[in-house]
Amino acid sequence: MKLKIRCKRCVKASNHMGFVYRWFVIVQISLIVAGCPAPTLKENPKIKILTAKLNSIETVRPADLSDSTPISVEQATQEATEQVTDPNETIPVIQLTLEQVRAATLANNLDLKVDLIEPAIAQRSLDIERAKFEAAFFGSASYSTSETEEGVTSTSNDYEAGIDAPLYTGGSISVGMPFGESDSDTSDGVADAAVSVSYFQSLLRGAGTRINTHSIRIAGYRKHITDAWTKQSIISLLAQADRAYWWLYMAQRQLDVARGQYEMAQKQLHHAERKVASGSAARIEIVRAEAGLSSTIEALIDTETMVQNRQLNLQRIMNRPDMPLDASIKIDPNSEPNPLGLDIDQEKLIDIALSNRMDTIRLELQLAMDGLDVELARNAMLPDLRFRYSYAAQTEAGEVGYRLGDFGDKTSDTHSFSLSASIPLGNRVAKARLEQARLQKLQDEANYASQRQFIRQQVYESVREINNRWLRILAAEKNVETAYRDYQVEQSQFQLGYRTSTDVLLASTRFAEARLRRINALAGYEIAMIDLAQATGTLLGYGRIIIEPTDLPNMAYQAEVPKVKSD
Repeated sequence: MKLKIRCKRCVKASNHMGFVYRWFVIVQISLIVAGCPAPTLKENPKIKILTAKLNSIETVRPADLSDSTPISVEQATQEATEQVTDPNETIPVIQLTLEQVRAATLANNLDLKVDLIEPAIAQRSLDIERAKFEAAFFGSASYSTSETEEGVTSTSNDYEAGIDAPLYTGGSISVGMPFGESDSDTSDGVADAAVSVSYFQSLLRGAGTRINTHSIRIAGYRKHITDAWTKQSIISLLAQADRAYWWLYMAQRQLDVARGQYEMAQKQLHHAERKVASGSAARIEIVRAEAGLSSTIEALIDTETMVQNRQLNLQRIMNRPDMPLDASIKIDPNSEPNPLGLDIDQEKLIDIALSNRMDTIRLELQLAMDGLDVELARNAMLPDLRFRYSYAAQTEAGEVGYRLGDFGDKTSDTHSFSLSASIPLGNRVAKARLEQARLQKLQDEANYASQRQFIRQQVYESVREINNRWLRILAAEKNVETAYRDYQVEQSQFQLGYRTSTDVLLASTRFAEARLRRINALAGYEIAMIDLAQATGTLLGYGRIIIEPTDLPNMAYQAEVPKVKSD
């Protein structure tokens, strides 16, 4: 008998040692895994090349960038003079109208392509918010086994599947079916199954469709704000293209005037040489004429550079494939200014501006969002009162299959009702948030009123600028006529010996300046009309710009993105 007791103690001690040994092994393995070094991260080769340049500053020598041997100022003077006074006209000349510039800008401009992605991003944010009420399937499975000191082994399998659906009213409903079975060496297997339904609903705070769809409404308003911003970007870009066109037109015509002034100076030099050769003028007239001719070259160079820069800007905006930035072409603006004397109704323009300006629309949408925020903050001040109902039906049998197929013999049928409340004693957080929402709305209302006043100011200024440009056109036309007559008089007086070459050159300069003022007035009138249209949130012309949805190419998830076209 004693020997048997000792054996039981030995067995118990042996089991205890085995348990300690297993835990010792588990702890050792855990420590080994935790002490393993972090894996070596392999850097992207492209990023590695980029980051290698961060610790040094490179230098460049302009002489090394020249495709030909650098030459001195003396060597280049004659060549530069011939180039600007007698340009190489073998390069292709492309005639462009204002409508063609707009069409190319809408089709190819890179900034526009960037802006048009924003509405698609905003739409995805709205889709995310709408998906918050999607139902979700849930399921679980577990297996467990246990062994007693007496060697009795028992096992159990538990499963559950169901659907959980949030509600627009501020609650949720969940339907589930848990089932399982258990077995042991000392008893027969037992299976149980149940059907459960749980319903939860907020009654005060967080209750109601408007409160629970708050984030969806906000996302929708933000989508509209993004659409308004995109439309404003398109208007701004097209206005920028129109201005770039007229700035190039202005520079091209200024270059024509500069070349005409050079030709007049050249002609004056020939007149002086003939008079000196005939003995009717002193040789100093040739020196004066040569000095006047040289003074026109600098203006030619500056104007030629301005033309090239403005043409490059227009090429960038249009981004036409046949007009890359490095193309050796000449763009000739083919649309001419069409100034008209107008009696503009300013108040009518203001009404158009207030209804079409996208910045006012964005502010109105922001005010609508502020109203929703105030409503949400006011609801958050209410007590948190919640109602909960649950129902469960359970049955047992020897096998799970029988229990899942028949709930007629229920062993239990349970209904549960509960009502809970939570009331903050001070509610200071909710009050502060409500005051914050009200102050934000008050600030946006003031901003909205200020913006409407600013729009009125912009319209008034644009109308005055139109009237000013019109008067400058009339004055410039008169000035060109008188300056040309003065030049002709000075030239005839020079032929008679009463004026010097300097007098003739000064008269030609005044004539050139009068022509430049007329060009500036004509182009400035068109630019002022562009500013007036932009101030009213519209574009010049008769065609409409339509924003249409399109698909992004080469993406697994096809998102709709606006595109623009002329109607």
